[in-house]
Amino acid sequence: MKLLVTGGSGFLGRRTAAYFETLGHRVLAPSRGVLDITNDASVRNWFREHSPEAVIHTAAVSDTGLCQKNPEWSGKINLEGCIHLAESCRELGSKLLICSSDQVYSGSALPGPHREDEMLRPNNVYGNQKLRAEQRCLEILPETVCLRLSWMYSGESLPGDHGHFLTTLNAALNRDAQPLTWPVHDRRGLTDVEAVVKNLPKALNLPGGAWNFGSANHANTYETVKELLTRLGMAAALARLTPNEEAFADNPRDISMDLTKPEAAGIFFPSTLEGLISVLKKEETL
Repeated sequence: MKLLVTGGSGFLGRRTAAYFETLGHRVLAPSRGVLDITNDASVRNWFREHSPEAVIHTAAVSDTGLCQKNPEWSGKINLEGCIHLAESCRELGSKLLICSSDQVYSGSALPGPHREDEMLRPNNVYGNQKLRAEQRCLEILPETVCLRLSWMYSGESLPGDHGHFLTTLNAALNRDAQPLTWPVHDRRGLTDVEAVVKNLPKALNLPGGAWNFGSANHANTYETVKELLTRLGMAAALARLTPNEEAFADNPRDISMDLTKPEAAGIFFPSTLEGLISVLKKEETL
């Protein structure tokens, strides 16, 4: 299969391209200078020249703070880029898989874990852009697979990787004289990027629509870290651990996801805690 991976130098895209190459696929991961997804003509011309059979769209501005500050700029990438790809995929008959986010559940009046068929009203720019991208792609190309990803981490850091949960935890652990504080009003899944990548071949065969795609988590972030340190026998770190009662207190966040739908399709992820423990024991990251 000839496969286009956008964002091929990014955290998820680079790992995705490498994995599909090991499966024997012909992977194309052009730089932005070669394929500018914000430019409709650039996308159409590239597609007509290369005719990819499938597209895994990982390119995005995923920093929620940057999106809040620069909604017009981030929207060109997070929304308009998706629309251009969907139109070209429709023209050529290519399969399209876009990476959405659990942030579409931000601001939900319903408690988690959230299902894909809920009414959504994201309370941040990034979540809104991702939801609108899903909606527009499905209007243009109903076969589009929209994967709602959680915050990902990796036990193996590659040059240029952005920060993630494990790098944040490591930095906190290395500040010996300071307490470890994690919020109690925040609940979300954390997923090993390797598990995401290895489930992508199955995801390409899913019918169009929205799919939760990541690890479940029924505990808040403080409880997750506490149980993780307990399971790893890190008594000194546990002694420094304190709950952060202020973060998200005015607007508690629960963007945890229900995995009933993907599991019925044969796609499984370890729970947040199981995944973290497995990676940390394997890589000896902490």
